[in-house]
Amino acid sequence: MAHMLVKILFLLFIMPYNIKGIEVHIHDNLPPNTPKLVVRCQSGDDDLGVQSLGTGDDYKFSFGFKLTTLFFCHFSWNGKDVSFDVFNDIGYCVHDGKKFVPLFTKSCYWVVQVDGFYLGHSDNGKIVADKYRDW
Repeated sequence: MAHMLVKILFLLFIMPYNIKGIEVHIHDNLPPNTPKLVVRCQSGDDDLGVQSLGTGDDYKFSFGFKLTTLFFCHFSWNGKDVSFDVFNDIGYCVHDGKKFVPLFTKSCYWVVQVDGFYLGHSDNGKIVADKYRDW
C-alpha cells in the first residue's frame, strides 16, 4: 500500500514537470572479432541515428522525461534483428522492468550478448543486469 501511495504522490506532484537526466546505455558485450552491433534508437520526436558498436563499446543517450516518453531501439547483429522499447516507464525503465532495476533508476543499462538482452543498473560503477529477452 505504501508503494502505491508513493507512486500516486509522485504522479501528482512531480510528473507534471519534465524530469531531467534520464540516461539509457547500450553496452556491447558481444564476442570480439564478430560483426559490429548496429543500433538505431528513436522516440516519437527524436531519431538518434544509426550507431555502430564494437565489443566493449557503450552508447549513451539522455533526455528529459514526460509522462508519454518512450524510446525504442532496433538492434542488428550477425544476421539477427530485433526492435523493442528501451524506455517507457519512469519507475523501472520499462513497464515490466520491476525485477531488473530499483525504483526510479535514472540510468537504464541494456547489455547486449549473444543469447539476448540484459536490463540492469549501475551499482557503485558495476553494471548489475539480468536477462530481459532473447534476440
